[in-house]
Amino acid sequence: MFKISVLTVGDEICIGQVVNTNAAWIATECTQLGCRVAAHSIIGDEKQEITEELKRLLGFSDFVIITGGLGPTHDDVTKDALCEFFDDTLVLHEPTLHFLTNLLLRRGLALSERNKTQAFLPSKCRVITNFRGTAPGMMFERDGKTIISLPGVPAEMQGIMTEFVLPYIAELSRGKECVSYRTLLTTGITEANLADLIGEPAEFLESGTLAFLPSYQGARLRIGVRGTSAEEIDAKIARIEEVIRNRAGKFIFGTDDDSLVSVAARLLVERGETIAVAESCTGGLLGAALTDIAGSSSYFQGGVITYSNNSKESELGVNRETLVKFGAVSGETVEEMAIAVCLKFKAVYGIAISGTAGPGGGSADKPVGTVWIALASSGDVISRKFIFGSDRRINRERTVGAALAMLMEKLRGK
Repeated sequence: MFKISVLTVGDEICIGQVVNTNAAWIATECTQLGCRVAAHSIIGDEKQEITEELKRLLGFSDFVIITGGLGPTHDDVTKDALCEFFDDTLVLHEPTLHFLTNLLLRRGLALSERNKTQAFLPSKCRVITNFRGTAPGMMFERDGKTIISLPGVPAEMQGIMTEFVLPYIAELSRGKECVSYRTLLTTGITEANLADLIGEPAEFLESGTLAFLPSYQGARLRIGVRGTSAEEIDAKIARIEEVIRNRAGKFIFGTDDDSLVSVAARLLVERGETIAVAESCTGGLLGAALTDIAGSSSYFQGGVITYSNNSKESELGVNRETLVKFGAVSGETVEEMAIAVCLKFKAVYGIAISGTAGPGGGSADKPVGTVWIALASSGDVISRKFIFGSDRRINRERTVGAALAMLMEKLRGK
């Protein structure tokens, strides 16, 4: 099994000032090649800590990818750490100096002494040209293991990875045992109930793995298997997937990169059907989700945010008597909203949402987190009550997931 570790360098990552998207991208790409990503590590801009962590990672990794710390300022110490680790010195790399000079010239800039320092590289490294920036990549090999150091700027890192590193890894790992994953996406069932429904994984996994990954829009089931050929891996995944689908298939709506909204959008397009939304506590989040898909104009007719009772009356014609008797957060109100938004936009489906997102505004009979969602279509309307939690952001996210799940059930006829 070809093992890769990712080492991210930078105080800004350690203190949470910058989110470490580089490591996630690298891990995804390497996993798709069948490699096992053994570790993610984040280290500050301290030379000694970098060298010690690199030594630790090489103890169980075939390949270490380092990002960050290659800039021209005093706090960029990755090159110095690598020189210390490999008992090396920095030397002027003339091709890099020439490249930097021309790069800056095209930008209308002169090469400064500070920029020139980026052309000084460890003598033992293989230089990897960075066509998008001023910090080149570096590759070292020792004792059958490889270390590659890349700039931390995401576009620059991804460029070097795509053009050089990933093809190189694919060649090194060729013929070795590899790992592959298939993710099954579920909705309408809790993680615990899903686990009970599937049963004891050891009974059907054999050498594979199964992970439960919960989210506010449903649990994901990640199947992992190992093998030396695509045919062997596909057969193992198919066997495990069949068992899971036989036990929990009615809750599975997609695989891998699918999402509730992408699958719903695909079904709407295939059927030539449309949808409109009326939102209160979610403030347009459902409409934003439905229009986040390219080509959404083919199925999304429009939406309204009717936050106040007055707007529910004026924009959707909700009866005042309904609001007075049952309240804005009620099945009766959202059903009228759903029917009205369907008619207003001449859509096949209408979804309406009204709730108490929090943290205030709750009552004894309608505590914070109470949400009603209605789905109307072809003269028919259904509504459901949900009681989420006390966190406003989470409640709104859960509400969007619940609304999409209701739509999915309708589209799939379940």
